[in-house]
Amino acid sequence: MTQIKDNYRKYFNEYIDIFEPLFKSAYEKSKINLILSLLAWRGSSDDGWEPYENTVEVALEMRKQQKKLKRDLGMNMSLWVYVHLIESSEQYELIANLIKTTKAEDYNIANQRNKNFVNLTVEQKIDRLAKIASKTKFENVVEPFRLSFDSRFRNAIAHADYSLKKTGRKGITIIDDAGFPKIFEQQETNDIINRALALHTSINVMYRTYIGHFDEPQKIMSSKSLGGGIEKEVDLIIRKKHGVIGISWIGGYDETGDGQKVPFTSRIAKPMPYELKLIEKGIFFLPPSRPERANKFLDKLPARISRKLVPLFKRYYIER
Repeated sequence: MTQIKDNYRKYFNEYIDIFEPLFKSAYEKSKINLILSLLAWRGSSDDGWEPYENTVEVALEMRKQQKKLKRDLGMNMSLWVYVHLIESSEQYELIANLIKTTKAEDYNIANQRNKNFVNLTVEQKIDRLAKIASKTKFENVVEPFRLSFDSRFRNAIAHADYSLKKTGRKGITIIDDAGFPKIFEQQETNDIINRALALHTSINVMYRTYIGHFDEPQKIMSSKSLGGGIEKEVDLIIRKKHGVIGISWIGGYDETGDGQKVPFTSRIAKPMPYELKLIEKGIFFLPPSRPERANKFLDKLPARISRKLVPLFKRYYIER
């Protein structure tokens, strides 16, 4: 019986070694562009408008549930999550913006779209990332993406052109229009899934680490593009035990009827509703996340009690 080697930890460590210097260099080059890259600002939004958070939660929950899934369900779920992870736009956008930050370029809201603002294919995203990294000392950041992706494997899983092969050469059988049926044997299948998971997790670890670097209220200078042509003083909005969740600055001045100029505030942030009320009062050092505190308490209770308390916590504690 062939022993399948779990290479996840090996890949994770390799990818951390690749991505950590990039994050560090971006931090040293421009804190404001690093923060904008981490916040993934695309325009007006609030809590619950962050697709990447959903991807992070899906991957984390799948790892927790993996041992509970019986028979073939575990492998099928791993394959479906693989497609989700490899297609996830934000990891390509984040790395692209960090590379641009090290090149003294400002944050760009869409590096991975074509001229019609349509999302690129995975192959195109990797090629564009390679182009952005070209002639920098971070050309190696493209390798984890390339090694995690096989177009035929991805397409077969996404379009249900595969089956689990349980006899003989066990693995994943690909039956599609790309040629003769192909078998991705168990080790090969395990490795490509683990590479995608390690890619996602290593980027997320670095993401959370650098979000947490900013753990106290402070002022930094904006980029010229954000400041309308000049650098402006920016206040960081910090959530305790989390890190930076936004920035606030004097965006300009409105003229009143008597000719006086009154400053107005511009803000890029993704607060929860109760946090927004504090921010509007000029409070930029926010308490720890209420949902996280509530979930920790509810997780300690029996499921039948927890289910009954969730609506009450949501109404009287989280949404107030």
